Amino acid sequence: MIFRQIVFYALLVGALSGLVSTVVQMWQVVPIILNAEVYESEARPVPAHEHTGQDKLVAHEHPAEEWTPEDGIERIAYTLLANVLTGMGFALVIMAAMMASLHVGRKTRTPFNWRHGLVWGAAGYAVFFLAPTLGLPPEIPGAIAGPLEARRLWWIFTVVFTAAGLAGLAFGKSPWRWVAPVLLLVPQLVGAPQPPGPVFGEQLPAAAAGLERLAQQFIGATAIANAALWLVLGLASAWAVRRIVLSLEEESSSKIKAPSI
Repeated sequence: MIFRQIVFYALLVGALSGLVSTVVQMWQVVPIILNAEVYESEARPVPAHEHTGQDKLVAHEHPAEEWTPEDGIERIAYTLLANVLTGMGFALVIMAAMMASLHVGRKTRTPFNWRHGLVWGAAGYAVFFLAPTLGLPPEIPGAIAGPLEARRLWWIFTVVFTAAGLAGLAFGKSPWRWVAPVLLLVPQLVGAPQPPGPVFGEQLPAAAAGLERLAQQFIGATAIANAALWLVLGLASAWAVRRIVLSLEEESSSKIKAPSI
C-alpha cells in the first residue's frame, strides 16, 4: 500500500518537476548550448590530409555524425521526456528518504510541511548537483573531458559521501555526528578526473575564447535550472509524503475505532 502510494506520487511529482525544469532550461540553458554547437560545428579545425598512390584506389569514408534531435519541437520533446524521467527517479529517492527519516530519532510521526520541503530540496541540490559540480563543472559542446568511466565513478563516489555526510549531520548522534563533515570533504580531497589538456584545446584560439565565456555562463545557467528542479522536487515531495502519512494515520485510527464483532 505504502509502496504503491510512493510510486504514484513520485510519478506525479516527477512530471511536475520535469516540466518546470524544462521551462527553465529552455530559458537559461538551451540558448547557450545552441551557441556552443555553432562553435563546435564551424570553428573546429579539420586536419588536412592527402591520399596518394594506392590510397586513391581505396574507398575512404569519414565517420558519420552522431544523431541529435532537430531544433524546435523535437528537441523540446526529448528534453521534456528526459527531465520528466529524471524527476521521477529523483522523486522516488527523496520520498523514500523522507519516509525513512520519520522513523529515525523520532517517537511520533510529524507530517511534512513546506519548510521540510525546502530543506530536503536544498539537500538534494547539494548532493546531486552542487558537490559534483565543484569537481566536474557542467560541460558544453566542444569541451574535452576526462575519461568517462572515471568521471562516472567519481560522481557516484561524491554523491554517496555527500549524502552520508548530510545524513550524519541531520540524524547522527554525538560525538559521531561531528565526523560527518569529514565525509563531505573526502571527494573533493580525492579530486575529480581532469582532461589531459586544455578544455578547448581542439578549437581555434578565437573559438576557444568564445567557448570559455559560454562555459562560465553555462555553469550559472545549469545551477539555476537544477535549483528550480530541486525546489519543486522538495516542496512537491513534502506535500506528497504529508498526504501519505495522514492517510495512513486516518486508516490506522479508523481500524482502532471500528467495533469488534
